[in-house]
Order: sequence, then C-alpha cells, then structure tokens
Amino acid sequence: MTAQQRSVVDEIGSVIRKHPGSPAIETVDGVLSYQEFGEQVDVFVARLESSTVLAEFIGIEATRTSHSIVAMVGALRAGRPFVFLDPRDSAASNRAKVSSLGVNVIAQAAARSGPPRLVPTPAEWRDGTEERPAQAPEVLAPYRGSVGYAIHTSGSTGQPKCVLVRALPLARVIADHVRVLELGPTSRTLQFARLTFDGCITEILWTLTSGACLVVVGEDRLAPGAVLRSTLEEFRVTHLKTTPFALTATEPTRAMNLAHVVNGGGACRQAVVRKWSSAAAFHNAYGTTETTVCNFLSEPLDPEDCADSVPLGGVVGDCEFEVIPLSGGDEDDPVGPAGIRGELVITGESVAIGYLTGQDLRRFLDGDTNRVYRTGDIVEHRDGRVYFVERLDRQLKVRGYRLDPGEVESAACRLPGVEEAVVTAESHGSSTDSGEDALVCYYQGTVTPREIRAHLESVLDPYKVPSVVHRVTALPYTRNGKVDRDALRAGRRVTPAPTASATPEEHVIGLVRQLTGMDDATLEDNFFAIGGDSASTVALVSKLRELGWMDAGVRDVLRAPNVKALVGQLRDRSV
Repeated sequence: MTAQQRSVVDEIGSVIRKHPGSPAIETVDGVLSYQEFGEQVDVFVARLESSTVLAEFIGIEATRTSHSIVAMVGALRAGRPFVFLDPRDSAASNRAKVSSLGVNVIAQAAARSGPPRLVPTPAEWRDGTEERPAQAPEVLAPYRGSVGYAIHTSGSTGQPKCVLVRALPLARVIADHVRVLELGPTSRTLQFARLTFDGCITEILWTLTSGACLVVVGEDRLAPGAVLRSTLEEFRVTHLKTTPFALTATEPTRAMNLAHVVNGGGACRQAVVRKWSSAAAFHNAYGTTETTVCNFLSEPLDPEDCADSVPLGGVVGDCEFEVIPLSGGDEDDPVGPAGIRGELVITGESVAIGYLTGQDLRRFLDGDTNRVYRTGDIVEHRDGRVYFVERLDRQLKVRGYRLDPGEVESAACRLPGVEEAVVTAESHGSSTDSGEDALVCYYQGTVTPREIRAHLESVLDPYKVPSVVHRVTALPYTRNGKVDRDALRAGRRVTPAPTASATPEEHVIGLVRQLTGMDDATLEDNFFAIGGDSASTVALVSKLRELGWMDAGVRDVLRAPNVKALVGQLRDRSV
C-alpha cells in the first residue's frame, strides 16, 4: 500500500461521514443506513477491545445478516483478524479452524436489531472440554497486527488449507474494483458469495468503501435461474459478481437494473459474454485466495473480441505476474510466435502470508524472501493479454498425448450455440478398470454432437479431438459451484436396456451411439467418421461378442464402410 493509499477501514469511515443517511445494507428485514451501520461498528469495536487483545483471532458466524458485515468491518478496524465459521459445516471442521487459530470468542447475530454479540466459542468447536483460553500458534507472532483474516480452502487436494491474508493489500485491490466497476452511492451490490469463500470480501468492501448499498439475502434467494433473476429484479441490483454456472443458468431481463456484471470463480465462456454484455458492462475476473482474492479484472468485454477465448483482464491490486513455461512441454504444440503457455506465478504485496498447517507456517516466499505464489493454473500470455487454460493438476494423458482439457473446452465454446463444455478422460468400457482411453466432451447447448465434432476437427489437432461428444441438458455442480465430473461420468454410463424385440441393427446402433455420443448416428454412418477410434473399436467388439457374435473382430469394424454393412457382415454368420 502506498503512502497515499488509505486502508479500507479509513475509506468506510469517510463514507459514513459523507453519506450518513444513505443505505449501507439492505436485507429482507429492512435497511441499515451508513450512520446506523457506523454506530453498530463503534459498539462492536468497543466490545472487541474490552474482551480480546490486539491481533487475537475472532470467529464470525457466517450468517447472511447485517451482523456478519458489521462484525467483519469492526474486526478490521479493531486490528482483530477474523475467520468466518459456518454452523452448517461439521463440528470437526470448525473445531480444527478454531483450534489452529486460537479462537476464544464468536460474533453472532443479535436477537434483535443492534450490533452482533460476542459469545465464548461453543464447546463443540473447542479442542477438548477445558475452559482455559485457546492460544494462537507462536509462528504467528511476527505477523501480529498485519493479518486481516484467514480463509480455509481445499484447493485441488481436498484437504483444507488455512490461508493467512494481510489487511493492507486489500486497499489497492478494492480501489481498483471501485474504479473499473464505476461504483458510487447509487450502486447496489448483491452479496452472492458464501461468507466462507473469499469472493465475499471484495463484494462487501467495494460496496462499503464507495458509499453503495449491499443487498444481503438468504441463499434460498440466490439459486441460479428463475430465483436469482427475481432477486436481481426485486432488489434493483446494479452490480453482480457470480459464477459461470449462475451466469449460464440465469437469463437477463429488461426488468433488471444491472450496470456491471463480473464472472468469477471459473473459466468464462464466450456464450456468457454474449448473453450478459447485452444487459450490462460485462467483466471477467481472476484471482486466488492465496493472492488476496483478485489479481485480474477486465474492462467491459466486447463479444466480438472474445470469439476465440476470453481474456482475464488487467492487473488489479499491488502485484505483478509471470508465466513460467512448463517443463516437458509439447514442442509440437506452440502457442504462437508472440505467446507463451505456462504456469501463472503471482508476485508482490498482494501475495498472502502463507499456509498455517498445524503449528507451522508455510510462507509464500522464494529463496530471496520475495513474495511469490505459484498458482497451479496454466495460462497463455499472448498479444499483451492473459488467457486461462486449465489447472495444472487437471492435465490429461490420453492415447499417449498430454492434453490441457481447458483448451478443448474453450475451442468447443467458440461454436455459437454452445454454452458450456467440460472435457474429461474416461474409459470406453463399462468400468474404469480398462484405463482412461477416451477423451470425452460433455457440452450444454443447442447444436448437435455432430456439429461439435465437425467444428473441433476444423480447429484442433486430430489427437485433441474427443472420441466421445455427449450433450447434456444441464451440467451437475458440487456445493462449491464446481462441475461435478464424477456425476457426468456416472450419467454417461447409464445405458438404456434394449427391448426384447430389438433388431440386431437397433442393438448395434445403440452401442455406436453410446461409444461416440452421437445420438443421431444412423446405419449409414461410418463408425470412425463419427468418433470411433482404436480404443472404442475394441470396446465395440467386446460388446458385439456379448450380444452373441463370438467371432466378431476388430477387422470387421475396420473394413465396414458403415454400420449397416457391419451388421450385414455379422448377420451372415451364425449367431
């Protein structure tokens, strides 16, 4: 933070003095003015200072009320780092968070209007039943006074990681958002992200530092689709940051007052840009918990300029970046003469302190004590822009080739009519025992699998074209808003049982459709022209033998000009 850059707490204090009568927080129960908000923060800070010591971690119960927002701002002002704790999470999960950070008090919503109350950490969240105060790890001693909050993220490993984030870098991150998103006293932000996700930090702070109004509703009012659409209309929301899933599932309407919409938390698709840029200035954002929420934020995007892929935007916050080429890269797959593909590395003041693991602290520093965080994300840096490709740990190896599924997904989404695409490596067989020998593209959209395949064959190298192209009416998502790939795989393996009166042609065409994803495959199609490959040929032959054609072989499939001829060859033999 520069000498001229004021903290987010200073900015909020300035807004309270300038706009005391303006709405600060609106909930289904009413509106809290900035003056009322400031008074509640004052009372809460006094309570904190009388019951805790400087730099002591406090817990904030993650409920969608004004009390959680008051507690968050009050903690920042009092110099008490905070951690959001969701009562819906398991007691074991919250116990681990409380124990590792030394949390002795929890901020809870008051029974009536007024500031949140402070209560002792519930017994079920304490490590043991003893009444002695919890102690913060000694490894945090050098950072007392600088930690703003802790966020727990599972990352790609599934194991919770406690990230310690400093408060000072928030000022630059938030100020850049206020500038790019043109926030002011007439703006209204929907608080969409769960409080245990760090996306809530920017939503809350860009609103309160600009004099705007924060709209806080229950999660039952945020379900993507018709519910979210109704909420945006009813509460006259002007600023929305949400996930690719929510943007895909929800349709903008003329009754909305949206001025700026931001995609965050996942790869942005071309169809989303086209749809939402017709209703508001549309932005793409990128960042990680470990680098203070957000590092890239685009100016309003032009759909025509995003035909190939969607840029991440310009740098926000006090950070820089570099792209490190991957070792063992594919020399036959260059990005281009002016571009580079590799792992995105963030450096600078926005990089958080590190991971708190047990009683140890794994700092984000290099050998020269520079703040450095390797994101694990593969990006392309070309023509002065950065484009997200894929997570490093999601790279696939299929048929002897190393692939970035994100590259194939982005290529599929270039075709008008494709809303979203997900690429996985799977087995052609009925179980995973045979290994991952098939590249499968699931997609949501109005075009046919045949059109998707033709498009991919025209823009990708042959070895990157999926063996199976499978259309779904909707993509399944996990609680965290990520695509549920396991559910996709399970759904594809459900094969409708043929009727007892099914002809041999119907049996075989059913197998071909399942192995290629071509629901409109006919007897006139050549198996290899619609996606068949060596691995799916073996799977087809295995299925044919299960149907009784015990002498069916790979050569039969290779030599047949179409499915009809294949059935004819087999029918000429005894069954």
